[in-house]
Order: sequence, then C-alpha cells, then structure tokens
Amino acid sequence: MAPLPAAIRIAQTVGITASAFCSGSIFGISFLSVPTLLIAPSPVLARQWQISFDRGKIMNPAIALVSIISYSYLSYRLYGTLNHPKAEMYGLSALFTFGIWPYTIFGMMPTNQKLFKKYDEMKGLDVGEKATEVGLAKGESTKELVDKWGMLNVGRGLFPLVGAVLGLWATLA
Repeated sequence: MAPLPAAIRIAQTVGITASAFCSGSIFGISFLSVPTLLIAPSPVLARQWQISFDRGKIMNPAIALVSIISYSYLSYRLYGTLNHPKAEMYGLSALFTFGIWPYTIFGMMPTNQKLFKKYDEMKGLDVGEKATEVGLAKGESTKELVDKWGMLNVGRGLFPLVGAVLGLWATLA
C-alpha cells in the first residue's frame, strides 16, 4: 500500500490533536476550575464564571472548528479521491466534535441564561466574604447553578473526546 500524502497525515494529526485538546480544555474547566470557583462568595463567583465563560466561548469553539475542518477534509479526500473505507469514521469524528454546539444550545443554554442573569444582578454588590444572595431574585443560587453548569460541561467535553477517539481509531486501524 502506498504511503498517504503529507496533507492527509497533517490533517490526521491536527484533527485528533485539536479535538483531544478541546475535550481536555472543557474537562479542565469542569474538574479544575469549577470546584475552585465554588469557594468564592456569590458575587465573586458570578464574575469569575462570566470571565471563564467569555474566554472559553472564544477558544474552545475555534479549536473544535479546526478539528472539524480537518476531519471533514479527511473524510472527503479519503472517500472521494482514494475511496478509503475509513472516510466514514472521519465523518463521524467531525460530527461528534461538532456536537458541542447543539449540546450547548439545547442542553446548557437555560443554565447559561440563569448565570448571565445572576451576573447582571450582582455586578454592583460588595465582593467581601459576607456578601450573599439575600434579596435577589428567587430561584437557584449562583453556587448551585455553577455546580450544575460544571456537570453539564462534562457532557459537552465528551463530544470532542469521542471525535478524537474515532479519529485516532480511523488513523491507526
């Protein structure tokens, strides 16, 4: 069997690495950042979550997009040009990595919206240790919402992880 072109090898490396990195970044937020954030008083927590969210919404979708483009290129090139049986695996890798968007919109957006509201409510509050949520709108506390968000975020991290595993499997099998 002839060796694959360099462009294919580069796309394999970029796709797998990017989706694995994206998954690790998402998991890192849930397993490392969220428990640390939960120590803060609610006004600080709301601000910290918002900053973390704003940074993550820029970085992780961009990394996922690089991975999706790489996997899509592999699927197209291997299926269309080389008639390669692994093209479907790369297509699935792209679809799973893409899954972070619908999961975020349909699974996480209600919690995100509540946290955005908490952030807006607490903008002017004292950030001292004694600051509480007394007098704010009824409902889940900021800590409960951030904890819930962290668990939902673990679900989101599974999508690019499955994409990376499928991409690696297609590459090595």
